[in-house]
Amino acid sequence: MSEQFSILLGNHSRLEAGQTDGAWLPMPATTEQLHDAMRNIGVTAENPQDLFVGGFANTEQCPFDVPLSVIQSGSIDELNYLGKLLEMQRDEDKAKFAAAVTLGEYAGNLKDLINLAQNLDCYWIYPTVQSEEDYGYYLIDELDELELPEEAKRYFMYEEYGRDAAINDGGRFTEQGYIYNNKNTFSEWYNGRESDIPKEYRIMSYPQPERGEAERTDFDAAATMPPTVEPRPVIPLILTADNPADKMKEITDRLEQGIMGVFESERYAEYLRTMSKFHNYSLNNTLLIAMQGGNLVKGYRQWEKEFDRHVKPGEKAIKILAPAPYKVKKEREKIDPDTKMPVIGADGKPVMETQEITIPAYKVVSVFDVSQTEGKELPDLSVSELTGDVAQYRDFFAALERTSPFSITFETLDGGAKGRCYYEENRIAIHEGMSELQNIKTAIHEISHATMHDTAPDDPTRPDRRTREVQAESVAYAVCQHYGLDTSDYSFGYVAGWSSGKELSELKGSLETIRSTAAKLIETIDGHFAEIQQEKAAVQVQEQEAQPITPEPQPAQEKPEQATPQEAVPQEAEPSAVKYYPINEAAARRAKEMNSYSDYKPGSATAEYRSYVEEAVQLAERQKARVDPMYHEKIDSLLDTYARKLAANMNKGFEIDARVPSILIAGGSNFPVRKKEKQNAARDTNYREWQDIQGLLDKIRSTGMGGISADDPQAVQKLEKKLAGLEKAQETMKAVNAYYRKHKTLDGCPHLSAESIEKMKAEMASQWHIEDKPYPTWALSNNSAEIRRVKERIKSLSQQREIGYVGWEFEGGKVEANAEANRLQILFEEKPDAATREELKSNGFRWSPKAEAWQRQLTDNAYRSADYIKAILPLSGERPSELLRAHIRQQKSASQEAPAPEPIYKVHTNPRSDSRENLCFLQAYIPQEDGKTQIGDVLYIGTPEKCRELIAQLNAGELTQGEVKELYAKAQEAGQDKDTFSIYQLMRGDETRDLRFEPYDRLQTTGHSVDRANYELIYTAPLTPDTSLEDIYTRFNIDHPADFKGHSLSVSDIVVLHRDGRDAAHYVDSIGYREVPEFFKEQGRQLTPDELETGETVKTPRGTFYVTAMSREQMEVAGYGLHHQSEDGKYLIMGNGTRAFAIPAEQPEKVNPLKYIEDTVEQNDNAFDGLINNTPQTPTAGELEQKAKAGEPISLADYAAAIKAEKERGGAKQEKPSIRAQLRAEKERAAQKKTVKAKNHELEV
Repeated sequence: MSEQFSILLGNHSRLEAGQTDGAWLPMPATTEQLHDAMRNIGVTAENPQDLFVGGFANTEQCPFDVPLSVIQSGSIDELNYLGKLLEMQRDEDKAKFAAAVTLGEYAGNLKDLINLAQNLDCYWIYPTVQSEEDYGYYLIDELDELELPEEAKRYFMYEEYGRDAAINDGGRFTEQGYIYNNKNTFSEWYNGRESDIPKEYRIMSYPQPERGEAERTDFDAAATMPPTVEPRPVIPLILTADNPADKMKEITDRLEQGIMGVFESERYAEYLRTMSKFHNYSLNNTLLIAMQGGNLVKGYRQWEKEFDRHVKPGEKAIKILAPAPYKVKKEREKIDPDTKMPVIGADGKPVMETQEITIPAYKVVSVFDVSQTEGKELPDLSVSELTGDVAQYRDFFAALERTSPFSITFETLDGGAKGRCYYEENRIAIHEGMSELQNIKTAIHEISHATMHDTAPDDPTRPDRRTREVQAESVAYAVCQHYGLDTSDYSFGYVAGWSSGKELSELKGSLETIRSTAAKLIETIDGHFAEIQQEKAAVQVQEQEAQPITPEPQPAQEKPEQATPQEAVPQEAEPSAVKYYPINEAAARRAKEMNSYSDYKPGSATAEYRSYVEEAVQLAERQKARVDPMYHEKIDSLLDTYARKLAANMNKGFEIDARVPSILIAGGSNFPVRKKEKQNAARDTNYREWQDIQGLLDKIRSTGMGGISADDPQAVQKLEKKLAGLEKAQETMKAVNAYYRKHKTLDGCPHLSAESIEKMKAEMASQWHIEDKPYPTWALSNNSAEIRRVKERIKSLSQQREIGYVGWEFEGGKVEANAEANRLQILFEEKPDAATREELKSNGFRWSPKAEAWQRQLTDNAYRSADYIKAILPLSGERPSELLRAHIRQQKSASQEAPAPEPIYKVHTNPRSDSRENLCFLQAYIPQEDGKTQIGDVLYIGTPEKCRELIAQLNAGELTQGEVKELYAKAQEAGQDKDTFSIYQLMRGDETRDLRFEPYDRLQTTGHSVDRANYELIYTAPLTPDTSLEDIYTRFNIDHPADFKGHSLSVSDIVVLHRDGRDAAHYVDSIGYREVPEFFKEQGRQLTPDELETGETVKTPRGTFYVTAMSREQMEVAGYGLHHQSEDGKYLIMGNGTRAFAIPAEQPEKVNPLKYIEDTVEQNDNAFDGLINNTPQTPTAGELEQKAKAGEPISLADYAAAIKAEKERGGAKQEKPSIRAQLRAEKERAAQKKTVKAKNHELEV
């Protein structure tokens, strides 16, 4: 499992005692991890109330952010379910999820988040769009949402257009890009009931303290065998009241007295026997019948009409309760059926109407027991008695297995127990070697436990162990009585002691639980037993029908090939081990009987369900064959979800269909129209749920067809395969467009199949296809951008895996670059303080309990973020990013080591250049053993692009130095100066983000310049005499050349025209072009404030700023201006609009600035050393004399000291040379320079 987010578990009792420690639990987690975390904070099943969630932390790979209250609103199982759903998402979907959470439509609680993770197809996200202006450009330039002339685009207000579009979309700009809801159907897969969470994702339980076996399982209660008690005679209640209301009060009082009397052991058994016969009666009527000694009761007329029996003269009726609702008329506001609002009359008041309302009520009615009647012999109304070795034991036990919520097994149990119910394992164990009758009775007892008591041990509603035994034993007794099983071994002598001291409401609640559970078990067992009998009968009929037409056996040699497919049939079930969930055959049968005259075929509902699931299995197997094995687990999970939800949906559908019969079955008389309307509404809802479940099949089809995670070990290979497909698609699209431009038809296009041609024609004929070419410009542009993105990812991942990363030690711990986990991990010897933890989180590090480290994804950005965490700075004094750069240089140097050192090639500006064609020269350097390099040959003189191209070929081994020199010689012989134009575009990256799409005036205002170092050459082509800059702009926005790899020509791009041997650079401005000669100036390396940070910070009322050692002049050159000054006046705060740094208000004078620059830039030029070493530290006598002549004040002490110093060096003041001597010396120097130039020229040629 990979961590998606973490929660901090805490202990209330410890927190109140002042202990603030907790345990971070990564999500998703296992039950073992949860138990370990709970034990760490001292929470077990004995103190579950102490557990709480006190913190939340996201991860870099899934950076969604919600309030802690949202996390605390859910359960541990819901949090784990969310974590598992996020774990199955690919990187792109995790970013979309984080953006959707920021959007906030479904982020108010965990139910919303769980459903959101399964409905990401309802959102569109544009990762490259970060602002309203970006969105405007995307809509106009990429999607061609408006048809604008190219001239008009220069004046178009992209930012305003993007803002209006975002408002209409209801979208939001997030760190992950622009996101908005595409109005697809949002399916509610999770309705907030934890029972709908797949079992494999439920981990919530409390670690149990050590205790004996008796506390972990429920045993059969030991019982003796008392003599059979004869049933009491019928003793009807005599009610003294006359009016119905008083009768109801009298019988209610007698009921309360009866409840207390029921718990005498003999009376209790009588009550249970009564319950077994009247399991469909209410608790009150069951008690009343038991109190009066009833055995089988019916009304006076029922005995006559249905059983042809008559009540004996003089018999007193048994009193029970019957519903007696009555209707009353009341004045109520009239409601409009359409608006559901009160109807307002002409007087402005609600219109009143008389409505008839049904008031629920009960009355006392009379019934008679069978012993009070005489007449025709009664039919056998009871279930056939099961005694000893039961005749239908196998079928009845199979019905019990279908009824049981737990699996049933037979094994040897110790301690004399007949059976045990293992709640944690969802298993019932029955002792081996008992009789069939005892097996059934024990199974019913344990099924009662599993049905009533399968709750968490810490659930406050869970009864104690004695109560659980009483309830299970009572249900088992009632069920066994219903089926005529021998119950002589049941004893309830302990019930009186159990019930003493309990409140009436609690006793009544236990009786209701026993009654409802017994009724449910009896009904379910009846249904399953009938199904099994019907299935056996159907099999016998099929065998009898098939027997007469059984063909005569044929010799095996006549058709041997027919055996092969028959043997191969079982292999169809091999590919997948899908779990089939149970189908309620009893409900399906009732639904059939309610809606059809035809008989229900046993097992047909299960067969239908399995056919659906088998189709899904085949789909899953096909998808597995198409995608990487890493996605197989997710496909299996989706398949299991489909099977589970489909079973639940079908069972619910059967239950709905069985509510109201069809009018053809029930007839039109007194047909319940209102109930039928409710049934139809429920059917519609269930059908919509069924459609949503079918959407899971689409999710299976799309699994594995998306992005590639950086954590995947095969990421580079997969990206290369994807790149090949993208490049092939790009070439195909270009070729098809070129064919169409030439022939004005797609017929006969060799790059498309006949089917594809027809499909493309239909698309071009559609109304939304605007451009007159098969593949629109935006399709080519998007695919080209994707190609560049994939190439950059391949380059980044390849460098990461070839060069690797480096760790370091710091005071109190160490940092490790865990390449296997793809994480930069910080390991502290002790728990860091709160400030350090906050600093870690603010820089993207998250605590991983599994790794026991603070970590984030292993990237260059991780090292740059580590620069800002003071607690983990390396012991060497360097920054983490500096360590990484040194490591990269070292690794590159090591990889280049060879017996013969490989030359190093660099491009330098040609100081004697007179045109762009000889602007640069390619210089070779030979590495030496001492780490220095020796200057080699000049290999080529030409354009910068040609020199870089040759460097690439030299480094790749495609050319040798001699071949490059020959190329230069041939170029010199050709001697033709061709006119060309070149397009330069800004390099990608954060460094150029503030320069993109900026008009020239705004660029100058912000202190930036057009620097050649920020640009890369995108395209070069011959320049015809009639081609203008406007022609170039139009062509590279409307119809790009096939080999053009950049984006459409936009503001901030550079067009260089090489015409008649002269180069001119033109900046694409918001209106027209602007010539920028500074583009050709060689820019010196500019220092940045980050490189010279001292590690100190300055706090002002406007914030906290890092101190840099750059001077004010250097900051101004770097584009920074004065923002404000610190309160003590010691520091100046300088900013560039996006960032700000602090510098000392007074620069230290002791540092020699030239020496400082040398140390910073790391140059070893002799000119620097000579200049620095020869710079006098005190003014000379001549300098002081010049100052005095200029009228400046000088110190006489300094002048005397300067004369004294010159005398001590023995250097008397030299006379100034004459003009003639100066001219002669200058001529000699010029002659020496010519000699050196001639020598260099020979070397270059």
